[in-house]
Amino acid sequence: MGEVLLSFQPIRADRGESATVIVGSSGEVVRIDEFGATLHQPVKPFPASVTGGAVLDDVWVGTWVEPELQQARMAALPLTGEWESGGSRGALRQKSETAGLMPSSAIWSRFLDAEPMAVSRVGDGVVFATLRKGIYKIDEGATEVWRAPYPEWSHLSGLASRDYLVSSNEVDGRIFVWSMAGGVTVLDSEDGGHVLSTIVSLPDSLSGVRHSNEGGWLLLLNSGGIALLEDLESEPLVVRTPGPVSDAVHDGKCWKWTGWRHDGVLIDGEVQCIAREQIGVALVGDRVLTNDGRWDDFGLNHSD
Repeated sequence: MGEVLLSFQPIRADRGESATVIVGSSGEVVRIDEFGATLHQPVKPFPASVTGGAVLDDVWVGTWVEPELQQARMAALPLTGEWESGGSRGALRQKSETAGLMPSSAIWSRFLDAEPMAVSRVGDGVVFATLRKGIYKIDEGATEVWRAPYPEWSHLSGLASRDYLVSSNEVDGRIFVWSMAGGVTVLDSEDGGHVLSTIVSLPDSLSGVRHSNEGGWLLLLNSGGIALLEDLESEPLVVRTPGPVSDAVHDGKCWKWTGWRHDGVLIDGEVQCIAREQIGVALVGDRVLTNDGRWDDFGLNHSD
């Protein structure tokens, strides 16, 4: 294999058809090929955490948030050539009241007036939300396609996490937007029209949501465990895991995941887990990227 040890602590992988972008804990980003080899030097385009990202055909669209300075950005970086590091945090502080610092290497970049969340690819564009402002769909060039009101769930009014959105997933021409507290709003992907809102009752808050046509819904629970859901009307099946799950994919046969010191699979309703020394943060093909920047084989072999 051609993969190399990363020089930073990774926290996730933004996977796409045309590329995979690895994101680090201090705002580092790097593109990798299908074997895990880096395609350029890791860089920090903006002096803040990378909170979201989606890979399109020609660009990676990322979001950055600097909470102390109350700065948020969105930008598109090309999936070819070298990326470059941007300005420092000091420069961001100096420029925050003037023209403003933008992410480096960007084809386009934008100021955001609220915290961006739930970034995902939808068709040829991107869907994202900004906290308590709205949900938006833009094309690859940042032109707004539509906007929708920020979702509200009256039955979740007492929960602090009710407004925080953790995922948006496109399924059969509709976009399912999930809140940390289990609220779901469904929008039409063409025009953003409201389809329905509901609440999925869960024993814990959500950290993320995955969907596949073969496997249905897989919900990642913050304190550990997953919940399986056939559809929004069904009762979730909660499955405990040795620790929180960081990333999960359906490989066409079964769900597999990695997380806090374990890998796991779900085959015919049966969960199998195996311990790992490091924390798995992302799955790329049959490899696990761990929090120390190393690549490892997925711990469980499965077959029909």
